[in-house]
Amino acid sequence: MAKASVWSLISAIVLFFFSLQIPVRAESLQSFESEIESSAKVEIARIRSGVLPGVVIGGHYDGLLKMRQQRYVATERLEEQLETSVRDLLEDELSQAGFDVMRSHPQSLFADLVASSEPGRFLIGGTITKVNLNSYSSFFKEYTHDDRRVRWELFDRDSNKVVYRQEIAGSAEAEGIDNPAATYEAIRASFRSLLAEPRVVEILNRPIEEPPSQAYKIAAIATSSRPAMTLEQLVGQTLPSIVQIRTPNGRGSGFLLDSSGLIMTNQHVVGSAFSVKVKLYDGSIVNGRVLRRDAVADAALVKLEGEMSEVAGLPICHTDRVRVGQSVVAIGNPLSFSNSVTQGIVSGFRRNASRSLIQTDTAVNPGNSGGPLLNRDGKVIGIVTEKIASEGIEGLGFALPIGEVLQRLNVSINSPANSELDTCGNPLLSYK
Repeated sequence: MAKASVWSLISAIVLFFFSLQIPVRAESLQSFESEIESSAKVEIARIRSGVLPGVVIGGHYDGLLKMRQQRYVATERLEEQLETSVRDLLEDELSQAGFDVMRSHPQSLFADLVASSEPGRFLIGGTITKVNLNSYSSFFKEYTHDDRRVRWELFDRDSNKVVYRQEIAGSAEAEGIDNPAATYEAIRASFRSLLAEPRVVEILNRPIEEPPSQAYKIAAIATSSRPAMTLEQLVGQTLPSIVQIRTPNGRGSGFLLDSSGLIMTNQHVVGSAFSVKVKLYDGSIVNGRVLRRDAVADAALVKLEGEMSEVAGLPICHTDRVRVGQSVVAIGNPLSFSNSVTQGIVSGFRRNASRSLIQTDTAVNPGNSGGPLLNRDGKVIGIVTEKIASEGIEGLGFALPIGEVLQRLNVSINSPANSELDTCGNPLLSYK
């Protein structure tokens, strides 16, 4: 009986101990998951060497007295394989820390089947500023030791600038002579210290201001029931709504959807930028925020920042009343020629991968991308997106049907109730 009582007491103590531990583990896991949900997408950029070529960074030592047998000198740049491997390691570190990682070298079996339409908001890059790399061999042991200082920089695509910069040391040791694992782990150790910095955690966990599921609504623009406009009238009415989109990587076109400052353009025009410069018809340049992009359709939605009082959108033909042979006009900013106007016809309808295209013989060139393709009533039927350019090939331009693009970007058009509509779904102006 005494033995049974002792064992019962021990069992009760063990059960009590585990009952204290389980809630603590569950609470920790819950907190970690909440951090994951609030983090923005992060990318690893380049990891480069900032040590001058030819500088001695260490050497190989033999024997108990550690006599140097060989010198190690810095090369002009990191080996491609080393940089790729380090980038993969850092992406894994970010993922394990709970951040949404935009992987540069996807290892997933399904990587080719998944299209990511949203680039990373934050880019992390590193410059190696100091290296002390040594390997040692003796009768007892062979190993490599690496000490590195890395200047880490955190770039915010939203503000288009570096928002954090700091040099952090890291060191590691690996068995064997000239073992690159020591280098990998030294950089990883420095990166782990970076992710532990409170300021970095605060920046990377900033909530996303625009939820991806948000719907946007634009007001239908009333149109005239009078006879079709001349080309001159059409251009004069349309030009004030055409804009030029500028990013660090190039320029393209776009057009205003309404007076709130919503702009439609191509995804390849805005690229990975979160903010762009927009040149308006009057020559002024304002900031624009990329609200949404669809890489598959090659479309993007931009919103002008600040109060907009003197901008107007273009009427949309969102009922798909487009016919082969009808006259169309393209307006955009090809090359350095702003607000260029070309005309042609709808040549056909094509299907390319997962998107529909309007084929046109209207002249389009680099810089036209993102501009409107209009019918002769001045209503947008498509977004100029690409052309086939080759020797002996002419008149093969393509535009995205505006109705499909609005649907993919979750943009709807509100038409006044109980109003007479034209064939494109817009309310008609009444004349007495």
